[in-house]
Amino acid sequence: MLKIPKSIFDQMLDHAERDAPFECCGLLAGKDAQVTRAYKIANIVAMEGAELSNFDDARAAQLRLLPAEQRAAIAFVMDAREMSMALKEMRSNGTELLVVYHSHPRGPDHPSPTDIKVANDFTSTREVLNQPEPLYVIISMEERGRPTVKAYRIDRDRFIQEGLEVLVS
Repeated sequence: MLKIPKSIFDQMLDHAERDAPFECCGLLAGKDAQVTRAYKIANIVAMEGAELSNFDDARAAQLRLLPAEQRAAIAFVMDAREMSMALKEMRSNGTELLVVYHSHPRGPDHPSPTDIKVANDFTSTREVLNQPEPLYVIISMEERGRPTVKAYRIDRDRFIQEGLEVLVS
C-alpha cells in the first residue's frame, strides 16, 4: 500500500487546486512504498510547439486544434528538463520514483485512455533509466471543493486500483 504523509498529500491537492482549470502533474519519490518527497513538474502541453507524441495521432491532431488553455485543461505533458532533474535528484538522495500524479480538473478519478497510453509509453523509458514501475495517482476535481485521490497500477490496457494511505503525523 502506498503511504503518503499528510503534508505531501496536501501539497498535491494544493497543486491541483492552484493549477485548475488546467491539469497539474508531478512525481512522488521515496522508498518501500513510503513517499518522502513531491516534485511539482510544469505541464507544458499549453506551450506553443509542445511535444504531443505521447498522444495517438487522432488525439494529438485534436489537441493541436485547441487554444493553449483548452489543451492544458484536458491533457498534460511533463517538462522533460524538470522531470530529468527530479529523477537525478532521486538517484542522488537514494530514493526512487514511486508515483506519477496528475489532476483531472473536470474529470473522474480514474485513468483515461490517454493516461493508459502515456503510462504504457513511459514503460520503455522507465526501463532504460532503470526506474521501478510507478503507481499513477489521479486527483479528480470534478466535485468542486471535494477532490478525490486514487492510486492505480497501469498494465497494458487496464488499470487496477491500489491502496493509498494518508499518514497523519
